[in-house]
Amino acid sequence: MGKKDMSSEITKIDANTLPAFLEDEEVIGIETLSEYVVPPRVKTVQKQAMDELLKYFGAGDVILSPLNALIAEMPRDEKGRPKEGETASFYVVPIFFYPEWATWNPIELKGSEPAIKYRTVDPTDPIVAKSKNPSLRFENVPNDSSGKLQVRHVEHLNYIVVLYGHPLGAEPCILSFSRGEHNAGSKFAALIRMRKASLFGCVFKATVNLRHGQLGDWYGIDLTNPDNRSPWVTKEEYLQFKELHEQFAKYHKEARLRARLEYDSPEPDEAATEGNEF
Repeated sequence: MGKKDMSSEITKIDANTLPAFLEDEEVIGIETLSEYVVPPRVKTVQKQAMDELLKYFGAGDVILSPLNALIAEMPRDEKGRPKEGETASFYVVPIFFYPEWATWNPIELKGSEPAIKYRTVDPTDPIVAKSKNPSLRFENVPNDSSGKLQVRHVEHLNYIVVLYGHPLGAEPCILSFSRGEHNAGSKFAALIRMRKASLFGCVFKATVNLRHGQLGDWYGIDLTNPDNRSPWVTKEEYLQFKELHEQFAKYHKEARLRARLEYDSPEPDEAATEGNEF
C-alpha cells in the first residue's frame, strides 16, 4: 500500500523576517493566542479511521496529529497487509507527566455537541472518583428523550514527550493513554519509576501492538526499555530536556497546558473490556 507523508508537501520558507510594510506596525490580535499550550498528539491509525486519513496511512501507522506527519510506518506485505511478526516502533524521551479527567459526550452527539463536555486537572474534582469506579463511570445525558445516551468520565494519563533521534525533530508532543490503553500508560509510569532517575533523562522504545478485545481489535502503543541503543540521553540533552520539563511544569501550574484529545471513530478503547481500563 503506497502512503503519502503529507508533511513532505510543506515547503520550508523564512516566515520570521517581516516585510518592510509591517516592520513599524503595532502588533495586534495575538494577545490571547498563548492562553493555551496545545502540543501535537501522537496518534495510532486504526482500521476504522476516517477515509481521508486512510488515503495516506494504514492501520498501525503512527502519526503526529493534526499535522498528519508520519512517525512510524507499520511494515506491510505486497498486498498492503501488516507483516506477521513485524511492527512499527520509535523512541521517545518523556519530559513531563500529568493526569487529566474528562467527561465525554457519546459519539452519537458528534457534530451537535462538543466531544468533551467537561475537563479538569484538579484531583479533588468529583469526576475523578467517578472515572475510577465502573459503576459511576457512565451517567445519562440530561434531557435525552431516548434514555439511552450516556456521558463517560475518563482518566487520561498524559505524557509530554519528544521524539528521540527522529527526522521530525525533538519538538514536544503528547502521548495520552485512556480507557483500553490506560493500562499501557500505567505500565509506562512504573517503568519510568524503575529507572530511579529524572524522567527527562530516560530513553524508551515505543512499539505498536495489536490488541484484542471482546468487541474488536485495535492498535496500541507499549513502552519498553531500548534493546539496541542507550537508555539514557547525553549530558547536553539532559540539560536541554530539563529546561523543557521546567517550562511544561510552569504551563501546567498556570493551567495553560491542554492535551489534544480527539474522537477516534470508533474509539479503539471502546473495543476493550472494562477490566482493561484500570
